[in-house]
Amino acid sequence: MDLSARGAPMSDQESQYPKPAYAWYMVVLLLIIYTFSFIDRQILGLLGPAIKADFGISDTYFGLLTGPAFAIFYATFGLYCARIADSKSRKWLIAIGLFLWSLMTAASALARSFMMLFLFRIGVGVGEATLGPAANSMLSDSFPKKKLAMALSIYAMGIPIGSALAFYIGGTVIELAAELPAVIIPGFGAVTDWQKSLLLVGIPGILLTFFVIALKEPSRKGTTGGGKSISVTETFVFFKARARAYLSIYLGVSMIAALGFSTLIFLTFFFYRFHGLQPAEIGKTFGMISIVTGPVGLLLGGYLADRWYRQGHKDAHMRALLVAPLGYLIPSLIFPLLSDTTLTWWVLGVSNAFINLASGVAYAGLQLITPNQMRGQAAAGFIVSTNLIGYGAGPLVLGMMTDYVFMDPMKLNYALVLLAAITTPAAIILLQWGRKAFAQALVEEETRLTNMS
Repeated sequence: MDLSARGAPMSDQESQYPKPAYAWYMVVLLLIIYTFSFIDRQILGLLGPAIKADFGISDTYFGLLTGPAFAIFYATFGLYCARIADSKSRKWLIAIGLFLWSLMTAASALARSFMMLFLFRIGVGVGEATLGPAANSMLSDSFPKKKLAMALSIYAMGIPIGSALAFYIGGTVIELAAELPAVIIPGFGAVTDWQKSLLLVGIPGILLTFFVIALKEPSRKGTTGGGKSISVTETFVFFKARARAYLSIYLGVSMIAALGFSTLIFLTFFFYRFHGLQPAEIGKTFGMISIVTGPVGLLLGGYLADRWYRQGHKDAHMRALLVAPLGYLIPSLIFPLLSDTTLTWWVLGVSNAFINLASGVAYAGLQLITPNQMRGQAAAGFIVSTNLIGYGAGPLVLGMMTDYVFMDPMKLNYALVLLAAITTPAAIILLQWGRKAFAQALVEEETRLTNMS
C-alpha cells in the first residue's frame, strides 16, 4: 500500500495520481525543456546589436523580428496543438515540437538576410506552440489541486531561468566567439559570432527529445462525458459562460507580458546606449540577477495562491496575480531614468521578480476552473493572448515608440517608461474586473467534480 509522506494511507483520489517522486521528475524535465524554449526565443535580445549591424535594420524591424515573427505562428498553431493535447498523446506532441524548434534555432546559423532569419523564427514559433498546452495538461493530471499551483509555478520557472541563461550563455558565447576559429559552412560561407550562439543553444534541445519520449503519461482526471473529446461547439459554449473569468486572466497577464518581454528584448540596447555596457557584460549581469529574482517571484506567486486557496478564498489566484503589477509599478517606471548603473540593476531586479510572479499562478488558476478535456484549450487561449499582445505586439510597439513617437534611438528609456505607464494600470484594472467571476467559476467547477465522485 502506498503511503503518504507522513506514513498515512493515501486517499483514493490521491492514489490516482503518479507517485510524488515521478510527478516531480516530470516537473523537472518539463522545466528544463521550458527553459530551453525560452533560451531559444529570447537569445535574440542579447544578440540584437550584432544582428542590427549585420542586416542594417531599425528598432521597429528588430521588434518585428523578435515579436510577430515568433508570436503570431506560436499562437496560431497553439490552438491546433491544444485540441491535440486534450485528446491525443501529450508526450509525443511535446517531443515533435521540441525537435522542430531546436532544429530551427540551430538552422538560424544559416541566415544570411533579415527575411531568412524571420522565416527561421516562424519555425521556432510553430515548434514551441506544442509545449504549453500539453505540459500544463500533463502536470494538472499529476498533482492534487492543493499542490498544483506550486507545481506549475516551479514549471513556469523556465521563463526566468531560460531568460537568465539566454543572457548569461549568450554573454559567455560572445566573449568566446572571438577566440574560436572561423566556421565555414559550404554554400553559406562564414558563420558570425551571433550565428554561432544560435547553433550552440539549438543542439541540446534535440537531445532532450529522447527523454520526453520515455515519459509515462498520467491518466486524465476530472473528465466529462466519459473522457471523450469535447466538440468545438461545446467548448465555445463553456468558455462563453465563463468569459469574464478567462478574459480577465488572458488580457490582464498579457499586459504584464507586454512590459516584461519588451524590456528583456530591448535590455541590451538600453544598457548599451545609456550605460555604455557591452553585450557580453550585460548578458552575464542580467543573467545572474534574473536567475535569482525570477524564480523568487514565481515561488512567491505559487505560495500566495496556495495559501489563500487553503484559507478558503475562492479568488486566491486572482489576488496573487494582482500582487504582480502592484509590485513592479514603481520600479518599472523609475529604472529607465536612473543614471547610476548599479542602482539601475537593483531596481530592475525588483521589477523582474514581480513581473515573473504571474505565470505559474495564471496557469494554475485556469486549470482549476476548467474540465480536463478543455484544459489544453484554456492554456492555448492564454498562450494566444499573451503571445499576440505580450510577446508579439510588445516589442514591436516599443520599437515603434522609439522610432516614431520619440523619433530617436536615444529616447528608448522614455519609451520604456511610457510602455510601463500604459500596461501596468491596464493589468490592475483587468485582473480586478475578473475576481468575482473567477471565484464563481471555481465554485461551479468544484461542485461539478463533487457531483461526479
